[in-house]
Amino acid sequence: MTVAQAVLALLLILSQLLAWRYFHARLRRKFPKALLNLVYILFNILGLYALLTVYILNFPPPSFFLWDFIVRPGLIWELVHLFWLIPAALTAFAGLSWNALFRREPKGLPKLFRREKPGPRLSDPVGLILAVMLLFAFYGYTRQLAPPGIAEIAITFPDLPQELDGFTLAVASDFHYGRGQNRQELQRAFEAMAARGPHAVFLLGDMVNGFSLLAENYQEPLGRLHNVPYGVWAVLGNHDHYTDSPYNVTQLLSNAGATVLSDRRANLHGAPLTVIGFNDPGTRDFDLYPLSIPDDDRPLPFHALQGPAAPQDNFTILLTHRPAGIQDASGRGVDLYLAGHTRGGDFRLPWSRDFNPASVFYSRSSGRYSAGDMEIYVTDGLSAPVSPFRLFAWPEIAVITLRRGPRAPRDAGGLDPAASPAGGPAPQGAIAPGGSAEGAQGPAPADGGAAGPSEAAAEGGAAASGAASPQEGSATGPSGGSPEQGAAAPPAR
Repeated sequence: MTVAQAVLALLLILSQLLAWRYFHARLRRKFPKALLNLVYILFNILGLYALLTVYILNFPPPSFFLWDFIVRPGLIWELVHLFWLIPAALTAFAGLSWNALFRREPKGLPKLFRREKPGPRLSDPVGLILAVMLLFAFYGYTRQLAPPGIAEIAITFPDLPQELDGFTLAVASDFHYGRGQNRQELQRAFEAMAARGPHAVFLLGDMVNGFSLLAENYQEPLGRLHNVPYGVWAVLGNHDHYTDSPYNVTQLLSNAGATVLSDRRANLHGAPLTVIGFNDPGTRDFDLYPLSIPDDDRPLPFHALQGPAAPQDNFTILLTHRPAGIQDASGRGVDLYLAGHTRGGDFRLPWSRDFNPASVFYSRSSGRYSAGDMEIYVTDGLSAPVSPFRLFAWPEIAVITLRRGPRAPRDAGGLDPAASPAGGPAPQGAIAPGGSAEGAQGPAPADGGAAGPSEAAAEGGAAASGAASPQEGSATGPSGGSPEQGAAAPPAR
């Protein structure tokens, strides 16, 4: 057990004792007290099982039943108590300060450990805070179990090549498979993307949590996207780098059919489109990203890009896990910047995407933005690695349609992901068969993080090889990628 885990365990125990004593003191009859004890015993068994298997021993995700009826309720139980400790402590401190200042008789929490206690009252601020938190936690938990929403965004570019007018992109991030998602939810997310009929799919990292070998479970979900004409592109996130071997994650995703870009550039055959993918800026080359520099102003390693140069008239899409280096990208000819990582802050006000905890660290934390001529979309992602529920920052898959025309005023808050249910009608724009990329072949980066796209393949397809130099722990599976679909014609307008 690490120091952080020990501190968290002590806080959980303290919050449990504080909450139990608070309720026990306010219940007068024996039966409610016995029921309270039974509830605490039952849910603490669930919570201990969840913490032990998922966060300490890093077990692979359990079955659907264990995950949704034991692990998640147990995690919610522990986290609600942990978060309850904060308002309870603040309320107690405020009450003690008030009593000390005006020399009044202590009430409420300061009297918590006295024997004579009043029953529950609506004027009890701590009880009200806890009741509201429990209601929101239950609402967020049940909403999290629903299929992810589809955020449909149309972005116009004055200089968009005619061939890309109507080109659709499916964007997903923060799967956190292993702690945030189970296998059924993973498959459901890829089914939703496949149902939209995109021209290309972009996965923005945090594919797994805990063990790198969990990426083996992407074989079947990625197989649902085999008809995507311009392929599936991915970058690694910080949690992919926190595993025992980021190289394994790269190889297993490549074997399953995704092209993993790590500081690489690729030009797509059949479309004037260039894709750039960077390793997560927060977990590589810390000397390049000192903490004193705000994320917006941190440089991206454009100097280290591998792959052929982009033709001058190509539309350029940049993929990175977290919304960092935006100012640097806006001055280098990037047209569309895609990122995830923030998960919309997990919690936010229902009427404002920008009012969330992640906005403290990122000026672009959720939704659509612009920086000069560059358009930005930060997706809220699919899952959270710590909290099993979110509030108003619901899981989403973004479907972005590129349009040629005058630049339209952006929707400051983005679209509500819940407005379009998963599995709705596919976006407009006919998809011609086939599709592949050129030019990301070449020497692998020294950090062992990525495999590049293959050379152009004929229809019916050559294998997409992901060359990456192994780190310690070595790779799992063959070094080559999975078959791609061949050359693609531009989408119909």
